[in-house]
Amino acid sequence: MNRFKSITYALVLATTLGGSALSIDQVLAAPANTSSTAAVRDFTKLSKDGGTAFRDIALARLAIYNAEPKLARELVEKAQASLVRAKADDTAFMKAEGDLMAAPAKPGEDAKVAPAAAAKPADSKPVAWLPVDGKMVLSEDFVASPQKTAAIKAANEHLAKGDQKAALEKLKLEGIGVSVTTAVLPLESTTAGVQKAASLIGEGKYYEANATLKGVEDGLRFDVMDVVE
Repeated sequence: MNRFKSITYALVLATTLGGSALSIDQVLAAPANTSSTAAVRDFTKLSKDGGTAFRDIALARLAIYNAEPKLARELVEKAQASLVRAKADDTAFMKAEGDLMAAPAKPGEDAKVAPAAAAKPADSKPVAWLPVDGKMVLSEDFVASPQKTAAIKAANEHLAKGDQKAALEKLKLEGIGVSVTTAVLPLESTTAGVQKAASLIGEGKYYEANATLKGVEDGLRFDVMDVVE
């Protein structure tokens, strides 16, 4: 299983004398869900195979667009194998879609993520979600000071060593709030969608396969938690 790392899954810590400048991908810039308690699951665990599958899905769509059917077939088969391994890596967790967040409808929209239910009626029944990516960010009310800046530097050093728990403890001691946003895929429907796409490619129905894979990508949701309290 994968874990938050100092580069790919890092605290965003660009500070200035006048405050903080938080640089983060638009989709992962959601505010913390302060109504949630600390994560019951280990939020530092990500599914390496799940992340690989999601990337291969995107590359398969690109291959179809570039009229490379053989490559598309290979990538979808790789995604299938990765999802089989991901199902057994003990990173999936149960949650209702209505408790997650969806990406903005358009890239130019407000960076704050809207509830998934706003895009379509969300199922309240808990299902298995596969964590495939994630980032830690400082709380929106963070104000830099020499002491806090030093704590942030120390936290980054811990993250560089892969010790995210020590990093969070250092921030907690200084009262620095951190939220974690995890990108997640619905395990069962993603697996079914990739399997369907593989069958469609086998039948030479590339347009339909591309549409199916897009549906899989659209299933991505975001779990946002305040983890330093």
